[in-house]
Amino acid sequence: MSLETGFWRIDGGTKPQRINPTSMDFEARLEAILEADISVVSEGRKWMVIGRQIPTDHGGRIDLLAIDEVGTLIVLELKRDRTDREVVSQVLDYASWVEELDYARIATLYSAKSGTAVPLEDAFKNYFGVDIPEEVNATHEMVIVAAELHPESERVVRYLQKNYGVPVNAVFFSFFKDGESEYLSRSWLVEPSGDDDVEVARTGRWNGEYYAVFGYPQDVVEAGLNYGFIVAGGGDVYTKPLQLLNPGDRVWVHLGGGKGFVGVGEVTEARQPIDDVLVTKNGVEMPLAEAVPSKDMRNLADDPEFGTYAVQLKWLHKVPYGKGVWEKGFLAIMNTVARPTSSKWEYTISRLKTLWGIGDK
Repeated sequence: MSLETGFWRIDGGTKPQRINPTSMDFEARLEAILEADISVVSEGRKWMVIGRQIPTDHGGRIDLLAIDEVGTLIVLELKRDRTDREVVSQVLDYASWVEELDYARIATLYSAKSGTAVPLEDAFKNYFGVDIPEEVNATHEMVIVAAELHPESERVVRYLQKNYGVPVNAVFFSFFKDGESEYLSRSWLVEPSGDDDVEVARTGRWNGEYYAVFGYPQDVVEAGLNYGFIVAGGGDVYTKPLQLLNPGDRVWVHLGGGKGFVGVGEVTEARQPIDDVLVTKNGVEMPLAEAVPSKDMRNLADDPEFGTYAVQLKWLHKVPYGKGVWEKGFLAIMNTVARPTSSKWEYTISRLKTLWGIGDK
C-alpha cells in the first residue's frame, strides 16, 4: 500500500488547517515537471534526461528516458488513465526494447530530443562532471509514476523486485494547492538505493581485458576469423571506440544478437581504414576490401564519413561461426569496444578462460 501524505498549514496559532490533495493533470504537467527537473524523482541519486516521449520500435512511446552516472538507463512511465495491469505490462515491454539500445542509438535519441547541438558525451560530462562510461546500458531500471496503484499491482512489483531481481519500482506523487501556492509530495513503493551503490559501481576495477562486438554478416565474420581482424563502420560512434585497442592488448570478441563469443585475440595493428589493410589470400598479398568483397564494408576513399576501419589480431583461440559460446550470466553490450568493470565481465572472462584454456595475461 502506498503511503498517504498529509499536509497542514499552521498560521502562527495552534490550530492546524488541513490542505487536501487535489487532482493534477498527470498526462502532461507532471511529465513536464519531471523533464524540467528530474531530481524531483531521482533525489538521492543523479539522473540526466535523455528525452521525453521516446518512440520505440514496438509502436509505443516512453514518457521519459534518463541515464545515471554509471550508464544505467531509467525508463519512467506515467500511469495516466490506464489500468494498473496495463501500466505494469507497458513499462516491462518498454524495458525489453531499451535493453537492446547501444551507445549510438542512445546518442541519436538524445540529439533528436535535447534540442541542442551538444553531443551526448559532452552533455554527460557537463552534467555529471565525469566522462561517459565505456559500458553504457549494461543495466536498466523501470519506474512507474502514479498517484496510487492497486494493492494487487503493488504486490506484483514487489514480487518481481524481491524474487527475480527485476529492477522495477513505483513512485507516488500527490498534488496540493493552498491558495496560489502548489505543492508536490513524493513517496516510493520500495525505497531505492542511493549514492552508495553508484560509488561502488563507479570505482569498479577494470580487469585489463577488452570486450569487442563484431556484429557483421557471416561472410565478414568468417573472413575476420580467417585473416585476423575485426571491423566497424557507419560513423564515428561505431569506429572511434576501436582506437582503444593498441598492439599487445587482448580482446574478447562477441558477435551480438545471441550468437555468443567467437574468439580471443591479441592486437597486432591498431585501428586503420580498410583501404590500408593488407592480407594474404592464396599466397598473394592484397587489400582487405579486395580479398573480402562485401557491401557491408566501405573504403574511406569512397565514403569518408561512413567508411570501415579494421583492427588486426592474432587469434589466441577462435571457434567457427555458428559455434559461438554463450551462457547465462555472460556480459552482452553493444559498444564496439569497451573496458567493462561489472561483475558480469569478471564472470564472463573467467568462464571463457576455463572453456578455451586461456591463461592470465
